[in-house]
Amino acid sequence: MDIMHEVMDFDFDTRKVQETHFHQNLEILYVLDGAAEIQIETEKYELKKGEFLLVNANKRHSLAETEGELLIAGFRINFTKLAEYLGTNQILFWCNSGADKNEAYEPLKQVLNRILNRFYDRENEGALYLNSIYYEALYLLTSYFRIKADDSRLKGKGAPDNSRVFEIQNYVQANYQKQISLNDLAKKLYLSNAYLSKYIKKRFGLSFLEYVNNIRLFHAVDDLLYTEKKITRIALDNGFPTTASFNKAFRDIYNMTPSAYRSSIRKEQAEEKKEDSGSREAVEERVKQYLAGGISVQDDVATKNRELFAVDANKTVPLSKNWSRIINIGKIDALLDSDMQQQLLVMKEEIGFSYVRIWNIFVQDMYDEGEDGNWRYNFSRVDRGLDFLVDNGLKPYIELSFKPMDVSYSINSAMTSKDNEIIFHDRESYQKVMHDFASHLINRYGMDVVETWYFELWKDDRLNMQDENGWYFDCFEIGYHALKRISEKIKVGGAGIALGYDTHQYHRLIRNWKKRQVHPDFLTVYSYSYLLLQQDGVYFGKRSLDSNFTKNQLDIFKEVLKEEEFEPAELHITEWNFTISNRNCINDSCAQGAYVMKTCIESVGNVDMMGFWHGSDLHSEFYDTDGVLYGESGLLSRDGIKKPSFYAFHFLHFLQSDLLGKTENALLSTNGRGNYTIVCHNCKQFNYRYTMKEEKDIDVKDIEELYEDLDAIHLKFEIKNVENGDYIMRSFYMNPENGSVQELWRDMEYLRDLSKGEIEYLRRGATPKVEMRKIHVDDGILRIETKLLAHEIRALDIHYQY
Repeated sequence: MDIMHEVMDFDFDTRKVQETHFHQNLEILYVLDGAAEIQIETEKYELKKGEFLLVNANKRHSLAETEGELLIAGFRINFTKLAEYLGTNQILFWCNSGADKNEAYEPLKQVLNRILNRFYDRENEGALYLNSIYYEALYLLTSYFRIKADDSRLKGKGAPDNSRVFEIQNYVQANYQKQISLNDLAKKLYLSNAYLSKYIKKRFGLSFLEYVNNIRLFHAVDDLLYTEKKITRIALDNGFPTTASFNKAFRDIYNMTPSAYRSSIRKEQAEEKKEDSGSREAVEERVKQYLAGGISVQDDVATKNRELFAVDANKTVPLSKNWSRIINIGKIDALLDSDMQQQLLVMKEEIGFSYVRIWNIFVQDMYDEGEDGNWRYNFSRVDRGLDFLVDNGLKPYIELSFKPMDVSYSINSAMTSKDNEIIFHDRESYQKVMHDFASHLINRYGMDVVETWYFELWKDDRLNMQDENGWYFDCFEIGYHALKRISEKIKVGGAGIALGYDTHQYHRLIRNWKKRQVHPDFLTVYSYSYLLLQQDGVYFGKRSLDSNFTKNQLDIFKEVLKEEEFEPAELHITEWNFTISNRNCINDSCAQGAYVMKTCIESVGNVDMMGFWHGSDLHSEFYDTDGVLYGESGLLSRDGIKKPSFYAFHFLHFLQSDLLGKTENALLSTNGRGNYTIVCHNCKQFNYRYTMKEEKDIDVKDIEELYEDLDAIHLKFEIKNVENGDYIMRSFYMNPENGSVQELWRDMEYLRDLSKGEIEYLRRGATPKVEMRKIHVDDGILRIETKLLAHEIRALDIHYQY
C-alpha cells in the first residue's frame, strides 16, 4: 500500500471478508450493495445498502458480508495532510449513518456519490475537479462529525489519564516513520523521562521502544503484503534505522523474517485468489453496472428553493398540539413567587399550556423523622403551590425525584451546582411518605382532579437504573403502588432518558425495566443537542450541529423500544431545547424562536407530549443577572418581556383543529369552516463555528456568524377545494428587524441599569409586526406566497368573508 500523495483516494471492493487490519489513514466504508458487519476494535456495526461509517486512524477493523452480493466503496483520507490542515494530530471522528441520525449525513452522502461518479475520470483535469470534491467532503466531516480536543471526556476520575494516553498514541502514530525518542515525547508532555517511562510501561505493558516498534511493525506488515517494496525500503519507510533492527523486531513478534512472512502469506493469497469473487475483473464489472444504473447525482450544490406545497381542504386529520401540553417551571417553591405566578398565567392564556412541570416536592426542612421512628412531612408548602395551579385551571406534572440545583454554562461546566439531598435513605421511610403524599392529594383535591395529573420519576444517577436491582426501580414501584392504590387511572412514569446522550445504554435501561413486574404508564425522555460518543472505552460529550436532532434521536430511541418490545401507551419529551445552558445568548434571539417552531412542527405525530425547557428566566436568577437578558432559556424574561421563543409558541397556538399538511418549513391547518392558519419559519443550521466557542462566551454580535447561511426563503402554498369569494389574511411575524427584544436592547447599547419606564418600552416594543391583505378566490384554489428572512417566524391567519 503506497503512501498517499493526495488528501483523499477511493476504490471499490467486492470481497466478502476483510480480515482484521489497521492503518494510519482514516477510511470511510460505504456499502453500495448488499450488507456488511464491520467490527472496529471490540464494537460491531451493521451497515446496509446506502449506509457508511468512518474508521478512525489505527483502529483495528474487519468486514464480513451479511447479505446480498457486497459492493463497497472505500475512501481513504490522508492522515498526515489532514493533520497539517487542522494543526493537530489528535483527530477523531464519530460518523456512522447506520447507527446515528443527523441531517448532515445526507449532504455528505451526496458528496461521496459525486466522488464515485468520477471513478473513470481521475486523471489530469479530472483529478483537479475530484480534489475539489475531496475537500468538500473533508469540510463536512470536520464541521459536523469531528470530536475535538475540547469536547468533554466523561468517565469520572479517569478523564485526565485518558487524555494523556490519547496524546501518547497520537504522537507515536504521527511520528513512527521518524527517529523519535522517549526524551522527545517527555518534553512535549512536560514530564520527566523516568516518570514517562514508568507510565508507558504501566499503561501499555511495554517499554517505549517496544511500543514504538509495535506500531512500526503493524504498518510494515501492510507494506509487506500490499506493495512490492524491498525489505530495506520497508524498514526505512517505517522508522527502523536498519534492516537488521527491522528483522530483529519482526522475528520477536512473528517468529520468522519479514521476507519469509511475505512469501508464506502471498502463497496463501494466490491459492485463495483462484476462487475469490473479489478479483479485479469482477470488481470492475460490478462497478460498471453500478455506475451505469446505480447513482445519478448532479455535481450542483442542492438548491435551497422551496417548491410549491399544495393541500386539499377536504383532506384533513386531527391536529394534536403536543408542544403546548407541558411547560417546565422549576421546584415547587417557584409557584409561591408572585412574578412566576403572573408569568404562568400569561403563558396559559396566550400559549395554551395545560400542564406545569414541577420538581423537588420533598425537601429536608419540611421533613422530620423522630428517634422513635415516627416521622412527619409538612405538605403546606406543596399545597400552596398546587392550590395556585388548580385554582387557575392548570394541571401539575409532578417530578418526584431530587433534581440538582444548577446554573449551567454548558453541558460540562456550571456557575453553581448543588445536589439536592435524597432525604429518604431506606425503603420504609420512602413508602411512608409516598403513601401519605398520595392520600393527602386525594383528600385535598379529589379523585377526579388528581386522576388527570402525571407523576414522573427521573433516573437520578444516584438511583442506579443501570442495575436491574437498582434503587431506581424500588423507588418507582413504591410511588407507583402508593398512587395506584388510590386510583388505577393515575398515570405514573419515567425516567428522563437523555436522547443522544444515553444512546449507549438504551438497551440496558429498557431491558432492566422489562425484567421488573411494574412497568411505566408512560415513558419520558429529555432532548438537548448533545451527543455522548464512545471511543475505546472513553466517552466524549459533543454538541450536535444536527438541526433535526430531536426528531432523529427520537427515531433511534423508538426503534430500540420496538426491538425490545417495550412500547408504552404514551411517550413524552419532558425537557427539550437545543442547549442546557442558562447563559447562552442564542436563547434570547430570533434564531431560538425559529428553532422552537421548527422542532414543534417536526414533532407532530411523533410524540404525545412535549415540555419546553423552560418557562421563565426567573428560573436561574443569580449574581450575574442584572441585565435585561442573560442567556437564560425562558420564554419570558425576568421582567416578563416576551422573547421570540414565546411568540413561536404563541403563533403555534393560532393553529386550527385539523391538519392539512406540513413541510420542512411550515404547517397548515383549518377548522373546516373557512378558516385557515399557516405557521412557518426560516430556521438556520449551525455551522462548525458554534462548537468552537464555549456557550457562555458567545457574544450577541457574533450570532449571525454561527449559521451556515442567512438566506431568505420564498414559500408558496395552494389550498384546493376552498369556497370561492374573498378572504382576509392577517400576517404576524417576528425577525431580527421586527419585534426582537434582543435587537431592541442592542439599540440601547445593552445598558444594564434601565429604569422602569425603559423596561416598559422594551416590553411594548417586543411584539410581532402585523400586516393584512385581501385575497380573492374564483377557481376554488387559495394561493398564498410569503417571504421569510433568516430566523423569521410567521403566522398567516386566513378567514373567509361572508
